[in-house]
Amino acid sequence: MEAAWIVGQRPAAAELPLRVYGAGISRSLVEQVSRARRLPVEAAGCVELADVVLSVRQQLGRDPHVRRQAQELGIPILVIKSASMPQIQRGLERLLDRRQPQNRDLVPQAPGGDADDDLAALEECRLAVEQVVLPQGQPVELLPRSERVRRLQAELAAHYRLRSADFGRGPERRLRVFPA
Repeated sequence: MEAAWIVGQRPAAAELPLRVYGAGISRSLVEQVSRARRLPVEAAGCVELADVVLSVRQQLGRDPHVRRQAQELGIPILVIKSASMPQIQRGLERLLDRRQPQNRDLVPQAPGGDADDDLAALEECRLAVEQVVLPQGQPVELLPRSERVRRLQAELAAHYRLRSADFGRGPERRLRVFPA
C-alpha cells in the first residue's frame, strides 16, 4: 500500500527509501544494485514519482522530455557515464550522500551550479568535438545548459579553433558547435 502524502509535506528519508527514476537505466538494474548493496533506494516508474533522476549521459539527449519534466518538478538529475552496475552503484551512493542529516532532504544546488555537472557538460562538448565535429565535419548541438556552462563549452570549442553559437530560448538554450 502506498503512503498518503499531505500536500506540502514530505516524509523524512528515514521513513521512505530514496525514489530514483532511471533514464536509460532499467528498473530491475536499479533494484538489483539497491538490493546487493543494501541501499535504501526504490526504483520509481516515472519522473513524477521520483525524488531524483539517475540518467545515462546519452539518454538526456535522446529524451529531452525527461530532463524538462525533472526541471519543471524541481527534481535533481545525476548523470552517469554508463548503465553498468559500478556506475549505478556510485551514482546511488552519491545521491544518498547528498541528503542532509538534519532534514534528510537533498542538498539544493548552489546558484553557480554543481562542479560535477560542469565537468559532465565539458565532457559532453569534448566528446562531440572529437567524435563528430572534427572527424566528420558535422555541426553538433549540445544539451541545454545554463549561460555560464554554455560559456565554458564555447571556450572549449574555441580551444579546438572551432566556432559555436547559442540556439533556443529560455531553459532550452543550448550551444551548437560548427566545424572549422
